[in-house]
Amino acid sequence: MADRAAGRLVWSTFRPLFWLLALVYVGHLVWRWQELPRPEWVINYLDDLLCLPLVLSITLFVMRFFFGPKVRFSGYHVLFTVLYFALAFEWFFPKFMPRYTGDWVDVALYALGGWIFYRFLNK
Repeated sequence: MADRAAGRLVWSTFRPLFWLLALVYVGHLVWRWQELPRPEWVINYLDDLLCLPLVLSITLFVMRFFFGPKVRFSGYHVLFTVLYFALAFEWFFPKFMPRYTGDWVDVALYALGGWIFYRFLNK
């Protein structure tokens, strides 16, 4: 039974661009853990840009495990995810948690990340 489940994993979902973006994200984490100086745009905006291509690629991988290798997200799925992240992290959470701050540039970066996923990774 385990062989059948492992055979359903569609590793080709993770395209080279995904691995490049994941490497940039991990590099940014290491940079932060080392407490090295970073440019202001990296501190405030890099994670927002990388968020949706990474999250949606992993979600697509899981969906393909359950529903088959031909699954793709429609533009509406990606748009819904962009709106969900924008509303949650830029409007709702800042109202109730001081750790979060709302920023419209982040919304634009979520949209750009969603477009990058839809155009290059949703294959």
